[in-house]
Amino acid sequence: MKKKILNKKFICIIAGLLAVAMAIFALYGYRRREQRNQKGILLSFDDYSPDSWSDAFELLDEYGAKVTFFVTLSEPTDFCAEAVRRGHEIGFHTVQHVKMTEMSDSEVYEQAIAPIKTFREQGYELSTFAYPYGLYNEELNVELLQYYDTLRGAYNYVGRYKEDLHNGFIESYSLDNVHFESDEAFHQQISEMLDSLNNCNDGTIAAMYSHAIGGGDWCITAERLEILLQEAQKRNLAFYTFKELQ
Repeated sequence: MKKKILNKKFICIIAGLLAVAMAIFALYGYRRREQRNQKGILLSFDDYSPDSWSDAFELLDEYGAKVTFFVTLSEPTDFCAEAVRRGHEIGFHTVQHVKMTEMSDSEVYEQAIAPIKTFREQGYELSTFAYPYGLYNEELNVELLQYYDTLRGAYNYVGRYKEDLHNGFIESYSLDNVHFESDEAFHQQISEMLDSLNNCNDGTIAAMYSHAIGGGDWCITAERLEILLQEAQKRNLAFYTFKELQ
């Protein structure tokens, strides 16, 4: 009789543990579905500005923003390691920032494809590529999508569903200082764009990019970057890396 009572207690304990595990799993699944449906922004920075990018790490951390750094390098650097450690993504942008549409097939290979092996041998899974100058054509897209999961263009603001990014192409809107007359103009434009994104269906994302963080024409000031982060936070818009959505 005592043995039967112990067996029943054991069964009850196991059943209870299974019920708790199932509840945790269900909650995790719900949160994952909710996260996948959350509208958001693919923010990226092009070329290679390790000092200014590193200076922005704390600001990005403050808002929980993960971004993609599209680097022009022949091999990974200490900056790449630190960026990945903090949860950001390293994407690729050719070795020498060339105009891809003017390259021969062999030059395209050397600039955009051959370095993949070097990076992967050192633990960097290059899966996203951004075209220098935003210059591309359909032939390049077909070729590069054999090696990358997602390609990114430039200049245009286009909302896309997350599911479309795998094995696909997305345009990206420039946040560079040269395009805005003042902080007020930047703030107004960003607010309008994010309102538009917020009114889209669940699962919609939009890509935006800049270069260095500073006061130059082809940069975004730290103040304007924080405006973007603040306005996104107000609208409950998430920041994603490209890799997260592949």
